[in-house]
Amino acid sequence: MTNAFGQTLRTLRTDLSLSQLDLAHELGTTQRHLSFLETGRSKPSTEFVIRLATGLSLSLGQRAALFDASGFANPYRHQFFGDQDRAAVLDMLERRALRHWPFPGLILDQDWTVLRTNAGGKALLSDFGYTGNEQISLFEVFLSQPFQDRILNWEDLSMVFYFRMQAAAQRSSHIRHLLSLAKSAGRFDHLPQRLTSGDRAPPYIPAIIKGPNDITLSLTSFVGSLVATQDAAIEGLEVELMLPMDEATETCMLNAAPKA
Repeated sequence: MTNAFGQTLRTLRTDLSLSQLDLAHELGTTQRHLSFLETGRSKPSTEFVIRLATGLSLSLGQRAALFDASGFANPYRHQFFGDQDRAAVLDMLERRALRHWPFPGLILDQDWTVLRTNAGGKALLSDFGYTGNEQISLFEVFLSQPFQDRILNWEDLSMVFYFRMQAAAQRSSHIRHLLSLAKSAGRFDHLPQRLTSGDRAPPYIPAIIKGPNDITLSLTSFVGSLVATQDAAIEGLEVELMLPMDEATETCMLNAAPKA
């Protein structure tokens, strides 16, 4: 007989890098109790599931998974992006944020799939095979050879990408899998030497990109998300807005985006 809650609890504990003893200490319970729950010898109480959901730094998705596996009423919705609610949220973010941003802008889900773009975003991604008619993974763009061939400061920028991917992997098993494959393939083998080189780290590291007509582009981005979400799927949405770091980059980006 499948023990859905036990499997979910074990996966959660592993994702948080906690032993049964560590988690028992966090929750004020015993290792024996956790062992019984994970093996299915005991069933969780509503109070225990609530303690799990509120006592740890869990995402809405993790909390929703716990309630779903426990069989108790789930206070956190977790639906799919095909329904009207998700479409309405994406439409709102596209209308209220992306369309008003003059530079490339993207809406990503927790797996870094690009769900929506503005005109500048389409122009930027078109250089890496994006036609605007299919979904593309920003993770795969970052690690693609065409992208890396145009990055003039890849060794520095790869540190930014790596630690950002590492943080995203805590929320997404898909990203965790892709990052593991990239590490196994040696894509980040240079990082230990880079981190211990003794060079003073700047406040931030922009992407220096080989642009059209021998123009060198310098840009960074900032990421925002909706506050006070109560839906686990919406919680994973991120709006990424590209920011030019100099006048030449700003001019190039504004000219590259097709006018509405």
